[in-house]
Amino acid sequence: MRAKVRMNSLLPWIVATCFAAKAAAHHSTAEFDYTKQVTIKGAVKEVQWTNPHSYIQLMVDGEDGAKSQWSVEIGSPSLNVNMGWRKDSVKAGDLVSMVVSPARNGKHYGTLRVLTFADGHKLEGIAAKVGAGPGPGAPAGGPPKPPAAATAP
Repeated sequence: MRAKVRMNSLLPWIVATCFAAKAAAHHSTAEFDYTKQVTIKGAVKEVQWTNPHSYIQLMVDGEDGAKSQWSVEIGSPSLNVNMGWRKDSVKAGDLVSMVVSPARNGKHYGTLRVLTFADGHKLEGIAAKVGAGPGPGAPAGGPPKPPAAATAP
């Protein structure tokens, strides 16, 4: 009986610890290589303004002429708003250039450092605040490169 009472009193702590560990793992940014930067250019296919992470799907023309879709994480809506974004800041069809820290696994996935519109105005992503990324005035030009060809700045 005493063991059962002890276990029942520990159960909430065990459950809370498991959820905390899962939440911490979910919000890890280890999947991105912040020592590398890749510039991609293309047309916005879709903007997903969702919690806990928002995304921009970008259709990028490859060197061989084939299109590839990049999924670019841009942060949570609340963080984006605090950085000057609005839900309609980026729309499907917009032509943009993005400097991203690519996924370590080489897939067409990354986290946004700086987004530059065709008219030259810029929006920073949350990754602009991490590591040695470009500041808001940094150029975001150059041809699209796959993550494997990316080099450290």
